[in-house]
Amino acid sequence: MKKTRSVLYVILLIVVFGTGYYVGSRSENSKPISKENARKAIQTLWVNSAEPPLPKVVIEGTEIPLRRSGYSWCNRNNCVTTDAAPPKLEDMAPVAVTGGTDIQTTPPEGIHGFTIQNLTDPDIDGYTVPTEPGSYLYEIHCTWPLEQGRASFYFAVTVQ
Repeated sequence: MKKTRSVLYVILLIVVFGTGYYVGSRSENSKPISKENARKAIQTLWVNSAEPPLPKVVIEGTEIPLRRSGYSWCNRNNCVTTDAAPPKLEDMAPVAVTGGTDIQTTPPEGIHGFTIQNLTDPDIDGYTVPTEPGSYLYEIHCTWPLEQGRASFYFAVTVQ
């Protein structure tokens, strides 16, 4: 019994190492992918757009206009970076809404990361309009996968 077991271990080792040798010898003939071909492969997964697509924001059934600010964006032809300071609340045209209402968002196509923040009062949840009367500035920050880009979008609301 012990002799049979030893023979089986030897056969198993020969099969394992033989298979490894065979697979290794077959991979020597493969060529590594070039950086250019790797870049082209990644770009096939990118969103086909000249600039970052806009998210959608709806409050009480009304679509809220967004302002695109600074962004970094690549498409198949080139990459662009724009730099812009966040807008000030007084430079925006706030939309009148009811306090305590949910902010419904639809992320843009191909999104990787999506955050919304009330810049006027950061302690308040970004997905709910504050109940206190006043004007509020919001920022939406989006990122796209495979280093295609990132962008910030802004909107303002007024609670009466």
